[in-house]
Amino acid sequence: MLETYQLLKIFIASPGDVPDERAIAESVIADVDNSCRGTLGIHVDPHTWKRLPPLTPNMAEETVQRAIEEEVRQCNAFVLVLYKRYGTVEPGHTESNTEREIKVALNMLAEGQRIMFLSYFRDLPPDSDPGEQEVKVRQLRAELEKRGVFYRTYGDHHEFRDYFTHDLYHSILRFHASTSKQKALRSFWQLGIPEGSVYPRLATVYPPVDRGFMRPEEPDRLWLRRLLPHVVFEDFKALQKIEKTLRLIGFREFQFYNVRSAPPDLQDMNRVWICLPRNEPGQRQLEIYKERAKFSFVRSHGATQIHWRYKPESSNYVSVESPLAKYLQEQRSEIAGGEWQAAHGRVFAKDFAILARFSDLRGREPMSEGTLKDFFFAGIRGLGTWGGGWFLDRRYDALRGPCEKENADVQFLLEVTYKDEQVLDVRDVSGEPEGYFQNENNIRTIRTRIRQNL
Repeated sequence: MLETYQLLKIFIASPGDVPDERAIAESVIADVDNSCRGTLGIHVDPHTWKRLPPLTPNMAEETVQRAIEEEVRQCNAFVLVLYKRYGTVEPGHTESNTEREIKVALNMLAEGQRIMFLSYFRDLPPDSDPGEQEVKVRQLRAELEKRGVFYRTYGDHHEFRDYFTHDLYHSILRFHASTSKQKALRSFWQLGIPEGSVYPRLATVYPPVDRGFMRPEEPDRLWLRRLLPHVVFEDFKALQKIEKTLRLIGFREFQFYNVRSAPPDLQDMNRVWICLPRNEPGQRQLEIYKERAKFSFVRSHGATQIHWRYKPESSNYVSVESPLAKYLQEQRSEIAGGEWQAAHGRVFAKDFAILARFSDLRGREPMSEGTLKDFFFAGIRGLGTWGGGWFLDRRYDALRGPCEKENADVQFLLEVTYKDEQVLDVRDVSGEPEGYFQNENNIRTIRTRIRQNL
């Protein structure tokens, strides 16, 4: 069988006064590569300016800069080793290759691109009159410290080898976790590509806050003060998580719309629906999948419930209510009303939610790849919707099996736990019996949970 590996490219930047460290770095990379190929399936490949193909002598400075920029930007990690020198500036040029390499890597960090930056400075002896290059080294170290960019100082070759070996293994584990997450997220965000020109490829539709909740003092002048309708905070957090995961896999062709501004050709796009209880277009879209969906949102005695079926074809369902209101009543009864206080956020609470994906098999649009998808991030209350986004971002391992098959339906019933202004945990409770959900809504259970967690 052909063996394939994830490739971790490491660029090593070092001027001429640290040849031993450069050799040590390449030796450590070779040793680590031998270990990680077999255990993690990662091939670690070192790159330096000296390993590039021969270039034309007396090449223009901008051409050299482009070649270096292309090489550094293709790497996942940047390793910098400096002592007293900042690199040799060739005749007719204004910067050394080392200086150019550093500039490209720092620009990548500033742009928010994913690159691991490891820098090492050999201890400098006291010098009341350092040369121009040593001054640049000291200035760079101060700049890295100001930016909060990782660096270490070391005394000798042995210390450098120990530091770099430790840091390289740590970086590889981070890389492994990151690429593993990307793979899981890509399996979830399977998107159909229509043959026609459609933009965006993915549209996220959310419900804004109803006007009645805004309590305007001058109702007829309400929209003079606002650019767009308000978004529930918890829905906004879910939107943040959705955007984060899409950008992590390199996908940019998405837009957010409120339910009143969705594009007319929405049905020709992949779609994300936020907060179904308040999202009427999302509820109508879910009707397309009523024979395949394990869930529905219904109103009962003035409150929204999830009706959850363990099998889509079953007529039996479990009623799942949100205990959130009870949690808040128990902890906020003495501080209700008035302006927001810090104490309002310092509570423990739970909610339930749905995270789902369906393939639209109606064949409305000729497709060049796959099928259009509908994704649902829907809490009974806002906390659950936030938790659906959190689950995608933080519990991505749960996506691997259910999401990998093309056109497979993905449906999770989630329990979301909140504490002190942040989501604490989200669990898949799709297989729990009806008694479990009844117990989580029992006031004695709720009071016990509060005592245990606050």
